[in-house]
Amino acid sequence: MFIKAALNGSRSKADHPNVPVTTDELVEAAKSAVLAGADAIHFHVRDRNGKETLEPLFVNEQVKAVKAAVPETPVGISTGAWIVPDIDQRLAYIREWEELPNFVSVNGHETGFERIVQAILDKKIGVEAGLNSAQAAADFSGSGLLNECFRLLIEPQEQDLNAALATVKAIEDNLTGRQPHQTVVLHGFDSTCWELLKVAKYKGYDLRIGFEDTLLDPSGAIAESNEALVKAAFHYS
Repeated sequence: MFIKAALNGSRSKADHPNVPVTTDELVEAAKSAVLAGADAIHFHVRDRNGKETLEPLFVNEQVKAVKAAVPETPVGISTGAWIVPDIDQRLAYIREWEELPNFVSVNGHETGFERIVQAILDKKIGVEAGLNSAQAAADFSGSGLLNECFRLLIEPQEQDLNAALATVKAIEDNLTGRQPHQTVVLHGFDSTCWELLKVAKYKGYDLRIGFEDTLLDPSGAIAESNEALVKAAFHYS
């Protein structure tokens, strides 16, 4: 069972005091998640004020520190358009990265995602295709770049479970020509998180869990940490 730990996402200390935002906190969260059984780490880089960023200074610092803390575990970050809305600036930052993550996620619904994918591939970094709708899956497939991605992320945004499941099916239906080397992660957010994790297990997909996706454990109680969420994921069915 493959589990990727998504440590923080866009959440802040206001959401949960144990959401990791500093370099030291990310290091400790990554280490504890891996010890709990996580097979990969995903996080959103933060600046000194805890704001999401793709600036090379902070990417270099945090990627280097987290990779050193879990040297046998792939480490990835987000390139979400909301982090740096100006795509030319986003691309300039990416080209200046020196400490490289093992992989990054690129969202297929974002304008200019093709340019981001190519910039990432040019740096020999693995790409995860973020697919939150049938249109995103169709656009990624139509771009000719889907086969360049080593992992496909099916990540419906709907908070109603039936609506989320309908989106999952629509995305699957638009994934034409999936290659044998490509793995699939299915995950939900907040109210759909644990039920979609169960669906992912049933379908034989890989799993994702962490504070980015939920602050609650399967019982509905506030989770203590990313480590606790990873542990819970192994047993939830």
